[in-house]
Amino acid sequence: MAMVVEAFVTGLLSALGDLAMKEADGLLAVPGEVQRLQSTLRTIRLVLRDAERRRIDDEAIDDWLRELKDAMYDADDILDECRVQAEKKPTERAGAPKRRRFSWFSGFRRHVELTHEIGARIRDLNRRLEEISARRTAFDFRVYSDPKPTSRVSRKTSPVLESDIVGTVMEEDARDLVELLTKEDTRRNVLVLAIVGIGGIGKTTLAQRVFHDDRTKACFRRSMWVCVSQEFVESDVLRDIIAGAGGSDGGARSRALLEPVVESLLRGNKFLLVLDDVWSEHIWEDLLRNPLQGGAAGSRVLVTTRNEGIARRMKAVHTHRMKLLPLHDGWSLLCKKVAHRDDEERDARSLADIGLKIVEKCDGLPLAIKTIGGVLCTNGLSRRAWEQVLRSAAWSQTGLPEGVNGALYLSYEDLPSQLKQCFLYCAMFPEDYIHLRQYLIQFWIAEGFVQAAGDLTPEEAGEEYYRELIRRSLLQPHPMYHDQFGCTMHDLLRSLAHFLTRDESLFVTDVQQGWKSTASAKLRRVSVIAPGTQRLQPILDAIKKQESVRTLLLERTSVSEMDVDDHLRKLRRLRVLHLADTWILRLPQHIGELIHLRYLDLSDCHIRELPESIGNLVNLQYLILNRSRISHLPKSVVKLHNLRSLDLECVPVEGFPSGIGRLQHLNVLRGLVVNTGRAWCSLEEVSNLRRLRWLAISKLERAWAAAEPGEAAAKGLRNNQDLEWVEMHCSPCRADTPPPSFGYAEEEMERIERVFDTALHPPSSLDKLEIQHFFGRRYPTWLTTASVGLLLPNLRRLVLVDCRLCPWLPPLGKLPNLEFLRIRGASAVVAIGSEFLGCEAAGGKRRSSSPVLFPKLTELWFGGMMNWEEWRWGVAEDDEVAVAMPRLSHLHLVDCPRLRDLPEALNRHATALTRMQIKGVGSLKSICGFSSMKRLQIHDESDLESVSDLPALEFLEVSNSKMSSLPKWLLKALQAQFTALQRLDIEGSSQLLRSCLQNGEEWPRISHVPIVYIQDDQHKYIYYTKSSSTAYTNLKEHGEDQEQDMDDTHGNEAGEERLDSFLAPIPQDRRAARKPPWTNLCLCSE
Repeated sequence: MAMVVEAFVTGLLSALGDLAMKEADGLLAVPGEVQRLQSTLRTIRLVLRDAERRRIDDEAIDDWLRELKDAMYDADDILDECRVQAEKKPTERAGAPKRRRFSWFSGFRRHVELTHEIGARIRDLNRRLEEISARRTAFDFRVYSDPKPTSRVSRKTSPVLESDIVGTVMEEDARDLVELLTKEDTRRNVLVLAIVGIGGIGKTTLAQRVFHDDRTKACFRRSMWVCVSQEFVESDVLRDIIAGAGGSDGGARSRALLEPVVESLLRGNKFLLVLDDVWSEHIWEDLLRNPLQGGAAGSRVLVTTRNEGIARRMKAVHTHRMKLLPLHDGWSLLCKKVAHRDDEERDARSLADIGLKIVEKCDGLPLAIKTIGGVLCTNGLSRRAWEQVLRSAAWSQTGLPEGVNGALYLSYEDLPSQLKQCFLYCAMFPEDYIHLRQYLIQFWIAEGFVQAAGDLTPEEAGEEYYRELIRRSLLQPHPMYHDQFGCTMHDLLRSLAHFLTRDESLFVTDVQQGWKSTASAKLRRVSVIAPGTQRLQPILDAIKKQESVRTLLLERTSVSEMDVDDHLRKLRRLRVLHLADTWILRLPQHIGELIHLRYLDLSDCHIRELPESIGNLVNLQYLILNRSRISHLPKSVVKLHNLRSLDLECVPVEGFPSGIGRLQHLNVLRGLVVNTGRAWCSLEEVSNLRRLRWLAISKLERAWAAAEPGEAAAKGLRNNQDLEWVEMHCSPCRADTPPPSFGYAEEEMERIERVFDTALHPPSSLDKLEIQHFFGRRYPTWLTTASVGLLLPNLRRLVLVDCRLCPWLPPLGKLPNLEFLRIRGASAVVAIGSEFLGCEAAGGKRRSSSPVLFPKLTELWFGGMMNWEEWRWGVAEDDEVAVAMPRLSHLHLVDCPRLRDLPEALNRHATALTRMQIKGVGSLKSICGFSSMKRLQIHDESDLESVSDLPALEFLEVSNSKMSSLPKWLLKALQAQFTALQRLDIEGSSQLLRSCLQNGEEWPRISHVPIVYIQDDQHKYIYYTKSSSTAYTNLKEHGEDQEQDMDDTHGNEAGEERLDSFLAPIPQDRRAARKPPWTNLCLCSE
């Protein structure tokens, strides 16, 4: 494809300029050939943009481009080998002198042979390219003087995912679907509803809107979202359901083990399951129908699909058919995409005449409108730019895959060539695959797609590419990941990418059919991910014949080391080798011959060691070994001078070899294990890695460097000004060591304090910090100093876990940008007071140098603080502190059994607090006065006396398995306090459950609440909705619990009784006044 060629030409010209070509000319004995190559490449580049556009319809141009592309790949390989030779030291090129002269002479002769071989290949390449270039005149290509700039980036916008809801049609559709999902229906426990429409019309957007509506959340006890796609894996679907329901799969991978977990989690619970992008009814009939039968009455499954037949075969009781977006709603969506400020909106409105014509060309598809909005946003709000888009020939492009219109192709064509490469690479993964930003960027860099300009590192340039693709709506941020850390690709865009890469890339799900479809192609990239139980040998045999493969992704397959051994002898051009979660136990020694390899991933493999030859991979940039079983790294790893990431999360390695500090390109070092002795990497070495961005260190109790710090150790990490994320872990103390010292000697505690004070002093650039199992008696001085806000001005996330010996918390209120704080296992803390906020004693008063403490904190967790008794605010009314925690929205208190009270001033300062979780805080007396509180969860609180003055409370959950009657504080609050309460959830004993039946003692006290759900520990339940005067229960007088086929539409399950005394006719159309739904579809999970 021309896109690949244009990208290669740009990259090759850059590589030729960077290489010391005079030395290369002399080295390869090819004077003038490099300049000749540069001239030919510049000539060819002028016609590539037009060639790309015309190749889809013109087979001759397509053949010409394919031949040119093959030559470019060969050129890239040759230059790579040239670069390797040029970077070698003279002694290495000639062979290091040995005791015998013959050894030196033999090495020199091999060097001469190699240089002449490369030189001959360059001369042959020049002849090929000149002949190809000469034939370009036959096609009468249009000449473009300059390529599109790679770094062209649209205006910066908020990273928060924006809602795509515009106009009234989708709002009304969302309200109607919420109404249908939440109203009572007596036909059967679990009902299926469907949203049907063509690709890109907004099915997922509508489903998200319904899923996150306040009434939907209040109605269902469990809510789960599963992306299904064409190539779904049964075990993955079940695991996603388990995770969404708040359970754990325990590491199980098989359907037989996962199905009982799903059944147990959902039995007796009213749930909502969204199955997004369903292509076959078999996911319901063969996989999910039976495990979901135990759900409580009112459970729902919402399906999105392109095929209405699937909805019928799944016996959907209602099918919502999506309609194309009306013209003016489409215009509103386009304006929303291109204008983010008032002045920009005015400019856009002035272009309405052109804009409406552009929207009309998008055929009413929201996806097309959004991607075209990305094009317009990049080109600017000018009449000339918009007219150019309107007149673009891409609108009428023919030969595209079904469902892909000209707007999507235009959005692709508008990309600079390097971004095109990055976009197309995403098609190597399954539908709805969640791409994690860090690893996707590493793939791009390893393939040579990222061209860093100026002072940017390749990773920083890659992040710009990534965010630009998101801004253009070509990638979609996944709502469950913070700061756009994860993204997906819409299946229509993936279909376009597959089409454009069909001659060189293969993604395999069906081993037999997938390979036959491209058996004659010259493949460059092959991806086989989770093919289930299919036999892999046919495709493995075929891959061996594809010696031009540059990327090989084999994930969650039964590939063994025998397969790898055989394949690596053939695939000498590999840049990316991804073997995660395979059966590999070892790598062959000859892996060191893959001199082009940039990326090697052995995560989740059972491999126990790496061969010494790994040090010969001179171009290796990314070595990822997460959760493997490697016990030691070979010494040769320190020869990998181009290494950018060394990732060993959860690997039982004993230490890192000395010399890691020489790997000056490292920006990610995770899983670093501290060990003593000169043979091991020291903390002082780590401080020399000035380009680090992410550092994770474990077993810090072994560190001795700070006991007698040298100059480098004394500075710690302060000079590592690129460092953004640091994890500092000591080993957990043994379970049999009692407090207060937990088995640590005084000398050990003092030494670890010195290590943290000096050798681990972080830089001011730090964004995230995690400290685990620290066993000093005080926190590090850089965290406890009054100037902590100046030392760590950029810190946004802080996690302190199991710092068991520190009796006082640091003055964290002075951190100006802290957003998330989790403190767990601080068992020495008895009281928290003004020191936590950062108040200073002055003249008898507590004062702060800042008028606002914790100014940006939004989420606060305290957990596992078994001795914490008192939480004092420590700020008097006449202090100079204006406010503290003004943005706090979520507060979690878990397993703090001795805490008696919340600070009196908390409700006055934390006025944005909307959610509170109280669990295992048995001594707490009261929760009062939080005016914005909407959601409150209270678990196992035996001493609670008062919950009051919560005027905005909408959802209340009370849980205590021993509770046999409603607590007094709840009875009092229900009488007059909770006027806004929409839902009450209670978990208690079977005795409490029976007392809440119609004739029970507790019934009159809760019957006024709109929605009530009560459950005991045996999964017996009562579910009541006041709006329909309807209640359901599976509680039997004699404890029977029978089952009924979910397809029975003639009443309830046999194990469920309807409380007929509550029955009232259900109107056909209950369109009462509706509460405004929650519209924020961007959920960020930390």
